[in-house]
Amino acid sequence: MACSTMLYPLCASLFAVSLAASGPVEPETEAHMADRLPDQFIQPDAERIAIDRDRLERMTVSVRIDQGGPYAFIIDTASQRTIVSKEIAGALALDIEDQVTIVALAGSTVVQTVFVPSLILGQRSYDGLIAPTFRSEHIGADGVLGLDSLQGQRILFDFLGRTISVEDISEPLKSRSLREIVVTARRRSGQLIFTNATIAGVRTSIIIDTGGELSIGNKALQRRLRLKSSAMTQMNLVDITGRSVPADYGIAEELLIGRARFGIIPIAFADIAPFRALRLEKTPALFLGMDALRQFDRVAIDFANRKIYFLLPEDA
Repeated sequence: MACSTMLYPLCASLFAVSLAASGPVEPETEAHMADRLPDQFIQPDAERIAIDRDRLERMTVSVRIDQGGPYAFIIDTASQRTIVSKEIAGALALDIEDQVTIVALAGSTVVQTVFVPSLILGQRSYDGLIAPTFRSEHIGADGVLGLDSLQGQRILFDFLGRTISVEDISEPLKSRSLREIVVTARRRSGQLIFTNATIAGVRTSIIIDTGGELSIGNKALQRRLRLKSSAMTQMNLVDITGRSVPADYGIAEELLIGRARFGIIPIAFADIAPFRALRLEKTPALFLGMDALRQFDRVAIDFANRKIYFLLPEDA
């Protein structure tokens, strides 16, 4: 029998058939390292963990499960739960737990969960996780670090240094750079939702989705932006279950989150199930993907204090 635990694993499964796979990441040169910015908002005791990029340019980190690994996990701020691939669960003989009902892009489905005795990221250990399982080909990685592993911490994506910093936090991070923009979010169902945002002047609720390369807007946003399907590219979004959702793909004008300006951004428009789960299907809303976040040098997400920090490029 399936219980009714809800999660929103846009994560790893969020890609479009028209998106080309990215090439290998070039090694960092000495000149590049010399141009890197000073640590504007990394705490002295923050632990830096090297990141890689999967075929869709999402952030992945190396984790260990119990004595196994290392494994490449995607960091997904839009997924409520940490996810493990069926292949790893089988190889490690993880204990099978109850089934759960999850909400993915294409709708609800029932999946098996397993008990993860310990998941180790750098110096941190997350013990006793109950993780849903999916095939690695649909995840696009060995697993996903979701909100159940990230709550109460600050996660910093350093796009210049290609590292991630993980911090336990008790005090809000203080701004130490004129190029740093701080925006406060509201919390709903564990998600941080930014309501002081506009796209082409249309007020829009924004959810940061570090597990998705592409930004996804709902049809309410498309209507308010007056973007007609007939004038847009047709594409498919494939979710973590392998099911697809048709979408209209186009360009939207200036996105603003507080004082953070993104300029124009590509958006796939579809009424995916997570919008309904978050009660955002009737008003303009957007899952903001990594292609937009990379416009900044660094992005820090402070879950405990409901804040996000954007570090503008030096020439912005």
